[in-house]
Amino acid sequence: MNKYSTDVRVFIVLQMARCDENVKAVQRAWQEKFHIKNWPNKMTMARLYAKFKRTGSVEDDKKAMATATAIVVTDGAKQVIDDFFTADPTRSVRRAAEMLGIKRTSLQRIMKELELSSYKIQVTQPLNEDHTQRRSEFAQLRLEKLQTGEIDVKKIWFSDEAYFTLDGHLNKQNYRYWGRERLEITVVRSLHPKKFLVWCAKSSHGVFGPIFIDGTLSAVNYRKFLDEEFIPFLHGHDLVQGHWFMQDGARPHRTADVFEVLNEHFSDRIIGLDYPSHFQGGIR
Repeated sequence: MNKYSTDVRVFIVLQMARCDENVKAVQRAWQEKFHIKNWPNKMTMARLYAKFKRTGSVEDDKKAMATATAIVVTDGAKQVIDDFFTADPTRSVRRAAEMLGIKRTSLQRIMKELELSSYKIQVTQPLNEDHTQRRSEFAQLRLEKLQTGEIDVKKIWFSDEAYFTLDGHLNKQNYRYWGRERLEITVVRSLHPKKFLVWCAKSSHGVFGPIFIDGTLSAVNYRKFLDEEFIPFLHGHDLVQGHWFMQDGARPHRTADVFEVLNEHFSDRIIGLDYPSHFQGGIR
C-alpha cells in the first residue's frame, strides 16, 4: 500500500464501509472519482479495510505498533470518520460504528475531537410564499392587539385539533444529524396517513376536552360539539363574557353555520384566519 496516499486509503476504507465490502461497487466508485481503472486489487482493498478495523488507522504499520486504542485517533482515522458523516450525516453512531468496523466508544471519542454535535432535524409542512405571508401578517396583527390591551391573553380560548396516526409514529427525537453547525435539514411527511382526530381548547382557566372525532372533521360535527358541549361548558363556568375564541382557518371552521353559533356567543371576539367575506364579526 506504500504507493497509495492517505486520501486514497481513506476513500477505499470509506467506500468499503458504505458498500458492505462489495469490491465491485468500490471499484465503480473509484472509477467515478478518479476516472482511471488501475484501482487496487481485491486483496489489497480487503487487507486495508481489515487493518483499519483492527487498528483504527489507514497508515502502514508493524505488528509491534501500539494498540488500537492508541492508534484509533490518528489523522487517517479521523479523516475516514469526518468524510463518512459529511457524506451521510443522518447515520446513527451505532450503525456508523458497525459499518466502519470500530468500537462505538472509539467512534464517539473521535467525533468529539472532530467537534461533531447532534442536531434535531425539523419536520415541516410544505408551505408556499402566500401561506408564509398570511401567517406573518396575522401574527403581527395579534401582537399589536395584545400590546395595546385590546385583547387579554388570559381570556383567550385557544382551540385546535390534531391527528394521531395509526400506521406508524414519527419520533422526532431520532431525527438528528451530525455536523459542526446547525443546517436547515427538514423531512416532509404526508399530512394524511391513517389516523383519528382529537380536538380540545385551552385557556389560562383550564383545558376543555379532548373531543374524539370519528373520521374527518366536518362543519356539521364541528358545529355539533361546539353547540352541544363546548359552549354549554363555558357558560356553566362563566367563561364566555369578555372572553375570546381562537381557531385556525381550516375549512370546517369557516362555514356560515359555524359562525352563526360563534357569533351568537362571542360576538366580535373571534380570532381566526381567512374568514368568509359575508360575515361581519371577528378579526380579519
